[in-house]
Amino acid sequence: MSEQFTVLFVEDDTGVRASTEQLLAAKGFRLLVASDGKEAMRLLAANHVDVLFTDIVMPDLDGIALAKQAKRLQPDVKIMFMTAYYSRAAEATELGYLLFKPVRHAQISEALERLTAAEC
Repeated sequence: MSEQFTVLFVEDDTGVRASTEQLLAAKGFRLLVASDGKEAMRLLAANHVDVLFTDIVMPDLDGIALAKQAKRLQPDVKIMFMTAYYSRAAEATELGYLLFKPVRHAQISEALERLTAAEC
């Protein structure tokens, strides 16, 4: 994977955020990290983002609402979700790629490779 791609990773769970952040950094992405949707929107307003990788269920601004706003700001941004809640799956898959928790690092890597391969 290449440093030319910027991934904004949004996760409110500290442990999941830390381990996934390590994986993404090891893959060579330019990485932006937010702990909630509001922080993610500030980062989206100030930075070009190739892939928004977000949890769905978060306080205040959930991942689906965040993805919709991100698309308005940056129409070409690719969306990738992760969640433990099947109830939001249909809505999420209309907007992007969906992974179910618990997510293995290999699944994340494979999904990001697919999303960024179209950009090469």
